[in-house]
Amino acid sequence: MAERPIALVLRHGEASDNAQGIFRSWRDVPLTERGVAQAHLAADFIQNYPVTEIISSPLLRAFVTADIAAAKMGLRVFQHRGLFPWRLGIFSGLARKENQDALHLFVENPGISIPEGESLENFEARQFSFWSASLKMSRDRGMILFVCHNSVVTALVNLTLGARQVEAIAGENVKPGGVAEIYWDGKTHFVKPVYGTAETAQFGGS
Repeated sequence: MAERPIALVLRHGEASDNAQGIFRSWRDVPLTERGVAQAHLAADFIQNYPVTEIISSPLLRAFVTADIAAAKMGLRVFQHRGLFPWRLGIFSGLARKENQDALHLFVENPGISIPEGESLENFEARQFSFWSASLKMSRDRGMILFVCHNSVVTALVNLTLGARQVEAIAGENVKPGGVAEIYWDGKTHFVKPVYGTAETAQFGGS
């Protein structure tokens, strides 16, 4: 493994639907007060890294988290649609507790598209395309901070492992406001959470 990370990934702070246990997906919900505080703490932590550029999901909860970090580092935020979370279609805005089993059917059948959304396979293909280009850019140009969603971070971990080894509903990931380092050993990327307690990862919990 490389001695130093080539990039960082930051999960946005707690959003309003986070606190209410609702599938967020592409819903453009704001950060809670706690989420704003988490973003500030994460930004303080990230200042120890030589970040040269910040790329964020365009969704408000991610962009505000990124903007807080950018203000402390004197950088600007670039938005990229490649960092949008898994599009959950009909599940967006529904309570996770009552609908988790139904969503799991689409995890077990990754080639089937969620009505009004996308399939898990299409989401992961979108992620592979984004990360392949973006991590090469980070290796070539300097450390980039990517600010995004839990489903995106989980997909990145699976892509670095070369398989869907982290379960979509029961894997481990960083909590809201958590940070992971991305390493490159010359052949393969590795993701290492470094800030924020691990929690159960939910693809819908983005």
